[in-house]
Amino acid sequence: MTRQELAARAGAKLRKIRLRLGFSIREVERRSHELAQKRESRDYFLSRAWIADIENGKFIPGVFKLVSLGVLYRLSIEEVHALFGIEAGIIAKERSLSRPPKTYLLPAGEATVSGSRDPSASLDPALQFEKTNLLTRLVDIWGDIPVPLLRHLDLRRYLYGYIGLEDRTMEPLIPPGSFVQIDAKQTRVRKSAVKKNPDQSQFRRPIYFVDIRDGYACGWCEIEGGLLTLIPHPDSPEKIRTFRYPDEAEIVGRVTGIAMRITGEDLVTLEESFERRNPPKK
Repeated sequence: MTRQELAARAGAKLRKIRLRLGFSIREVERRSHELAQKRESRDYFLSRAWIADIENGKFIPGVFKLVSLGVLYRLSIEEVHALFGIEAGIIAKERSLSRPPKTYLLPAGEATVSGSRDPSASLDPALQFEKTNLLTRLVDIWGDIPVPLLRHLDLRRYLYGYIGLEDRTMEPLIPPGSFVQIDAKQTRVRKSAVKKNPDQSQFRRPIYFVDIRDGYACGWCEIEGGLLTLIPHPDSPEKIRTFRYPDEAEIVGRVTGIAMRITGEDLVTLEESFERRNPPKK
């Protein structure tokens, strides 16, 4: 369907909706003027000429006009979008096309449309909503979520972060594209003695999720003399970074868990990954 055909079809439907509600074009104009005054923006105003043009399919409206149509014609924003060919839930469905290069903290309460199933029916509604949004993020990146991973999600206690596709600070211990579990109560950087076994020290040394003001980072940390030093994995190509603490960097919390892909299909925890790389000696 061409843009002109889409506009014509939507315009005809809007006219039917207006007439069914009993509104004249003049009345829609008057009410949109009230909305524009209330919202303190003329962008919401629908003139009689504009209404006639939209019903005749001359153009597709902008975002503010779409909101006005939704308010005055008693339609949800999804229903207004559908009139002009925008599929409901398209943002959530297509978000995998925008896998971020930077590391970021997942917003637990962000409103998204999720097609994933949440097996935790016993949770209270607010927690179910937050968990659904987290699962939406996981699905966006990986496409499927295994049941064992769902059992480890604890939104009452932890935050969750995503390691950006260009963030190689802790690679190969925490590869880009991984999700990390963060204990926000553990914000005090603990010093850890280096063990004789380097693999063991890498695994046991506390890893922190850090707010660096223009983004986030994940790595080993040291704080001394008002400076926070972010230390990458020794096999990582990233360099050591230093920030003024707490002006330029702040500890979000300690990383207490990780879910990552190490093959095309497998999802493993940090502990399982460590065991696979370092099998016990026989």
